Amino acid sequence: DGMEAWRMIDAVVYIGHGSRRDEGNEQFKTFIESVKEDVPLPNQEIAFLELTHPTIAETLGKLIERGAERFLIVPVLLFSAVHHKQDIPEALQAIRSKHEHISFRITDPFGVHPNMIKLVVKRIKAEMSEKNAAILLVGRGSSEPGPIMGLQQIGRVVEQTLNKPVYEAFLTAAVPSFDTAIAKLKNQYEKVYVMPYLLFTGLLLKRIDQTIEDNNNFILC
Repeated sequence: DGMEAWRMIDAVVYIGHGSRRDEGNEQFKTFIESVKEDVPLPNQEIAFLELTHPTIAETLGKLIERGAERFLIVPVLLFSAVHHKQDIPEALQAIRSKHEHISFRITDPFGVHPNMIKLVVKRIKAEMSEKNAAILLVGRGSSEPGPIMGLQQIGRVVEQTLNKPVYEAFLTAAVPSFDTAIAKLKNQYEKVYVMPYLLFTGLLLKRIDQTIEDNNNFILC
């Protein structure tokens, strides 16, 4: 029973990455406000991994003071990497070492979810017109293989769905780099549709925008 499962939880904590840009943090907050409407619990709060407040410790501390003991932790992340496997568990363990009576359940990141792929296809279709065109999926990048393989898997599905060549590139810590891909593709196609696979606006999205703004054959989706 769905309601019975919710009765086993005292509070939900949605964890975002955090951005130096207020716009990205506000987008995260707005998104979570819409999610909260479908969750039948009064105690629902946000926290950020880095760069802004409230931190995980600050949010958990506030909820523990209210009497919450059983937490559902929801990482609002695209893929499972260091943040999901290490940073969040370490932060939670630090809190639990001071409050041994509390417990946590952690959900998985979005991963290669069919609805996320549908969204990518929809965004690209809205912009696409030229026949001699390609698609460039741009991910954050990671030192772990999971997020790299995840974006590549999405790329193959999008390629089959739209019958257009799809390339992947990464902004940090993985190859091919975004700059390398731009240099490779700019003379190869009339149009390249650049699809950032990022959750919210931030400095990485701004970097993509600045890189392609002087190249007329690149279209940001």
